[in-house]
Amino acid sequence: MDVVRQEPVFEVKTITHRKTAVWQGLLPGRLEHKILMGMPREPTVFRSIKERGVDVLDVNITPGGTSWLHIAVQIRKMHDDDGLKALEGAFSGHRSAKHVWVYDEDINIYDEQEREWAMATRFQGDVNLLIKDREPGSSLDPSAEPGTKMTTKIGFDCTKVLDTKGKSFDKAEFPKVDLKKFLGE
Repeated sequence: MDVVRQEPVFEVKTITHRKTAVWQGLLPGRLEHKILMGMPREPTVFRSIKERGVDVLDVNITPGGTSWLHIAVQIRKMHDDDGLKALEGAFSGHRSAKHVWVYDEDINIYDEQEREWAMATRFQGDVNLLIKDREPGSSLDPSAEPGTKMTTKIGFDCTKVLDTKGKSFDKAEFPKVDLKKFLGE
């Protein structure tokens, strides 16, 4: 539930009905919220990251974050600090965002499993975590401080390090199998 605030008012002059009426109700915090509020924020986040000199490829305000509070960002990392710059840009481009994840170009930011895999294999909390304590958040966040909307915002840099020091952070590819060897023909 959101706070009560002033909204446009209209005066009803006539009410009619029909047998095949369609009723539309807004479901806040779900996919309809994404269309009405979340999706229009994606370009502002994209632009804010781009202004910081980061090669941003895509932005997704995720359905799991109530289509408003969580952002997944895909970048082409060129410099060691691009992940941090992208996090700062995302929070600047959408001031109600609570959690932001930044991923490399090989991660599909619309696939929850790929995002989770990148966090598991490329993220280190003591190095890649950005904490923004006591910042204004969203009135749609029930965990924010009542009355002030103050919250803690967290950014996760889930990008590969540029200097891997011998380790590979790439996705493992399965070897190609020639089924004809096993099935004949």
